[in-house]
Amino acid sequence: MKEQLQVLEGWWCDPGLGERSFTREEVPDLQQRQHVEAFLNESELRDAPADDAILFFVAGHGEASPAGSHFLMLPGTDPQRLLATAYRTSDLIAAVLDSEAKHVLVIVNTCYSRAVNIGLAQLTHDLNQPRSNSPTLAVLAATDVGTTVGVRELSALLAQVHKQLSTSAELTSEHLTFVEFMEQLHDASEATGYKSPHALLGMNGSRTPHLCLPNPGYQPTTRLVAPQRSQVAASEEDLRYWINRASGRPNRADPGWYFSGRRPLTSVLARFLEAGPPSGFAPSLIVTGTAGSGKSAVIARAVTLSDVGFRANPAYSGAIAGSPPDTVPPAGSIDVALLARQRTAEQVVAAFLDGLGQEAPEPEPGTDRLTDMRGHLLKVLRELASSGRTTTFVVDGLDEADDPYLLVSQVVAPLAQAGQAALRLVIGVRSHLTSAAPGAPSTGEPVQDVALLDHVRQALTLATGTSRTQLPPMQLRTDGPETTADVQEYLQALLDDIPDAAFDAADVARRITARIPDVSFLDARIAGGQLREHESPADLLTDPLWWDSLGGGLVGMLRRDLRELSTPRLTSETALALLRAAAFAQGAGIPWGPIWPALAEAVLDRPLPDSESAIVGLRASRLVGYLAQDTEDGRTVHRLAHERLAEVLRSEPHLLHTSAMESQ
Repeated sequence: MKEQLQVLEGWWCDPGLGERSFTREEVPDLQQRQHVEAFLNESELRDAPADDAILFFVAGHGEASPAGSHFLMLPGTDPQRLLATAYRTSDLIAAVLDSEAKHVLVIVNTCYSRAVNIGLAQLTHDLNQPRSNSPTLAVLAATDVGTTVGVRELSALLAQVHKQLSTSAELTSEHLTFVEFMEQLHDASEATGYKSPHALLGMNGSRTPHLCLPNPGYQPTTRLVAPQRSQVAASEEDLRYWINRASGRPNRADPGWYFSGRRPLTSVLARFLEAGPPSGFAPSLIVTGTAGSGKSAVIARAVTLSDVGFRANPAYSGAIAGSPPDTVPPAGSIDVALLARQRTAEQVVAAFLDGLGQEAPEPEPGTDRLTDMRGHLLKVLRELASSGRTTTFVVDGLDEADDPYLLVSQVVAPLAQAGQAALRLVIGVRSHLTSAAPGAPSTGEPVQDVALLDHVRQALTLATGTSRTQLPPMQLRTDGPETTADVQEYLQALLDDIPDAAFDAADVARRITARIPDVSFLDARIAGGQLREHESPADLLTDPLWWDSLGGGLVGMLRRDLRELSTPRLTSETALALLRAAAFAQGAGIPWGPIWPALAEAVLDRPLPDSESAIVGLRASRLVGYLAQDTEDGRTVHRLAHERLAEVLRSEPHLLHTSAMESQ
């Protein structure tokens, strides 16, 4: 009994929960039936107000009567006179369920506790209708009708759930729903081998957060921009690093190139967002370039700096003040910005509608849902245009959509053709190097990248209506010859930040960018990170194997990081399997437990004995730099930091096996 209370207090009464923490109600020694009744009266549980959240834990001896009712057995109970000397458990539960408290969780941990369901069924019918249907009244029974209590089983289950929520579950909400709690209990049951409790009340499918279920793994996050722009904005980590560098430390360049550098690109984009296209162009702008050339960073900068809330945040005032005025877009100039990765055409239209504060219409019988939604969106845009407002949509990563060609033909093209001057579109899409970068070597990227870019151009090209003249979209490329100089400056800034560096950062940055084939910002970040995190950067610069790894580009650098793993809980083989699992993830990424380990086992084609330690080890290693985090369906999810990385891991894993390198 002491152990059960320790587990409960360790979770629900944890001071680290802050305002979500519970206060334990001291219970006197309950020897006889009248003692229970006295406690109910003195604690005023029946009169609990609506804003109370009550966790009511019932443990001890339980017995089912010949009629099947469940009774709480007390030291003074006569087994032959249950009605007079025991306490009907459903009557005990009624004290809290019929109170005014909106959030109640009852856990019954006695023998035969599922028998409580007989009295509970009658009780719920006797409650007033709003409470009988409430999604935040829940009752759990630890044992079945014919089963006795397993010693320490519930304690072990709850402790395991607490551990999962603090690590692998990665649920992002402050409170769990009851459904999520039951899912975690199921996972804990598989982990411990103990049977999961039975839900007698509360499993009505509701996803309402339950205030009796504080999430111990909740980590408050700072929302930098409004939700309709958050997917494409710069991350808090990027901004934090930039603000540190802007605080007066005497470095020659600014690694936060989201907010400085690349001035020709950022000024054209800012001017487009302010005044629209120059004469002779359609009101659309394509931002394109090779993988890792900084398309998303240029777009993210504009989205972030345009957000009204971000601009009003004193913590980031330097982001505006430190940027050339002609590169800063007007406040509020972007209405909705979304990442197309793994999204269907319907989901993109739904996101546009949601960003404009509109709900997707219910489809008419026999009609196409996408057509209905698109028609509703166009109607909304026409209404906004009639009031003199120009709407701006940003779509990044169009090439990573569920079906890029369908998205272009069924969403982008109709919007561009119907929107005219009332709608501006900014599209981020990858391409291989073109004549915009003369003499650039081939990247080996598939030809369909070019076909998709041409498809986007055609979709955004407008006929003038008065002649055969067409208005093409504007286009910005991020991979011209000058990009190498930008990458070198970015890398120099990363190296400048190494304390007591015994080398010339500018010279090393020049040598590294010259060594990496088709060098990109992504390559520079990884190479700079390897130097920054090495115990002796100067020694690493004299290591010919390291320079050889740079010559292998992204594959060579990742292979080196895999080879350098030295933790016993994470082998290079396991790390590669975990990274490949994340590369195969759909949607915004892969959640940790239990999906990430299961997919890694499928990749490995064998069990992963201690998956939790392996993932903890991965997140604590340098390899975490190859991953990015996002949120989907209330959980933290993980994906590769760039689609180029994911492609390598999916299609060319043999190049990353450390044995392949060692045999060369």
